[in-house]
Amino acid sequence: MNPMRRIVIAFSGLLLAGILLLTSYQAQRRMNEIRVRERLVDTEIIENAPPLVVFTTVALGSFRGLIANFLWLRTHRMQDEGRYFEMVQLASWITMLQPRFTGATAYLAWNMAYNVSVTFSRPEDRWRWVRRGIELIRDEALVYNPGDPELYRELGWIYQHKLGQEMDDANIYYKTQLAEEMMSVLGGWPVDWQRWAEAPNDEPELRSRLGEEHPLWGWLQDRGIRLSEFERDFREGNGFAEETVEDLRSLAIRDTLEVYFRGRWLRQRLKMEPHRIARLNREYGELDWRLPEAHAIYWASRGLEVAEGGVDMACERMIFQSLNNAFAGGRLLYFRGRDEALQRPVVQFIPNVDIVDAVDRAYLDSIEQHPDNRSVVSARRNFLERAVTTLYMFGREEQAREYLRTLRRDFPQPEYRRPLEDFALQRLAGDVADANFNQAQGLVQGYLWQMCNDLSLGEFERAAAMERIAAAIWQRYMARIGERTHERRGLPPYPEMRQNAIRQALEVFHPELAARLRAALRQMGFPVDPQNS
Repeated sequence: MNPMRRIVIAFSGLLLAGILLLTSYQAQRRMNEIRVRERLVDTEIIENAPPLVVFTTVALGSFRGLIANFLWLRTHRMQDEGRYFEMVQLASWITMLQPRFTGATAYLAWNMAYNVSVTFSRPEDRWRWVRRGIELIRDEALVYNPGDPELYRELGWIYQHKLGQEMDDANIYYKTQLAEEMMSVLGGWPVDWQRWAEAPNDEPELRSRLGEEHPLWGWLQDRGIRLSEFERDFREGNGFAEETVEDLRSLAIRDTLEVYFRGRWLRQRLKMEPHRIARLNREYGELDWRLPEAHAIYWASRGLEVAEGGVDMACERMIFQSLNNAFAGGRLLYFRGRDEALQRPVVQFIPNVDIVDAVDRAYLDSIEQHPDNRSVVSARRNFLERAVTTLYMFGREEQAREYLRTLRRDFPQPEYRRPLEDFALQRLAGDVADANFNQAQGLVQGYLWQMCNDLSLGEFERAAAMERIAAAIWQRYMARIGERTHERRGLPPYPEMRQNAIRQALEVFHPELAARLRAALRQMGFPVDPQNS
């Protein structure tokens, strides 16, 4: 063959190979861009990820999926074999290996909170698994995926359903554990959330606000400790050591420092921001953040923040359902971790009637966003009916009439044309027959509240009638649920509920009415000291 022809053929071959390689490179680059943009692969570095996650992302590359699949199959085998504690580590590994695979994390958390927890009989063991499900989403998955509404929905659902409802035999224990954890972090109740929201987030910000000349820094230096060490001691002792309290008061820094420490504790332990809590309180009214309904609202609202267009029906539903539940029994009246006589925790709620307008507004907002969703319209109608009766029971008759007028306007059925008292009493009779745990507590507390109100006004016969109705509702509810479900759904002893209602009334009534109530209670032979009741 002619040498020149060989050169031409070789050159043409090289040129063709180069063109093919360049075309392949361009096509592969385009495909990679699409895969990354559409999250078909997970090789990009995750923002704010721990070093171990960054390492696995870079070092293992696409092999992470194969390893995660193997671990996924292994978790199922471990669950079948009852090796639950090993599952915890595997769930964390799967989350780190495939941090963008949020569906897997959501399932693993749900599995621990629901399926694994109920394999144990002791409430303490069940709570450990429910809490681990919460932590897997809140403390791990959301760190890697703060913009995924699905994770917020799943986290809120555990609070709303697993802790808030009464389907689990240990639900009362869950509620008391959450309340105790919150009280440990918050240090007391109520909380000035606006002050917490305005507190510094870290030491540099605190130093900037106080100034380098503030005596706190010299005081810490004299004691030979850093602020971070002082903060650690504060958490371990759940407050300032007795020997430091007077020094901090003399420095005029005790309250400021406690708010700073507790705000950081709330952020780091429960991943909740005080400024978000303050905003939700402004939007919906003062929620009781010791209860699961408030936490469900918090995480659902976070989900709405990151949802496309700010619209997510599941998160919206969670908010108005949790608000409705908070209205029915969303204020913690009393709780005790363990009652030796009853052999179970005791927790008492009363309706949070102050948020009634916010509940209705949440329903209306969702109806406006989803006008074709008839289930929301029906849920609002049920809420309005309950609002009328609850407001009537708690002595807010004018507000009850306003909501009855709203019912007549938006749902013009004949049964809403009855006078307020007739409508409320008939509805209350039906509520007693179908009441769940929260509703039964609200009914009993509502009538006891009316009893206290009537006693303060000198209406002794009506007060006696209210007290008889409260006792009858308690007896009827306890008989209806049966002795076998008392641990899961049973109310606290009636005398205890009555004394706590009296204590609450004495604390919130106008001083003149409270004095009249004390006199009437003494006349009836009831204890009247709020501290001992």
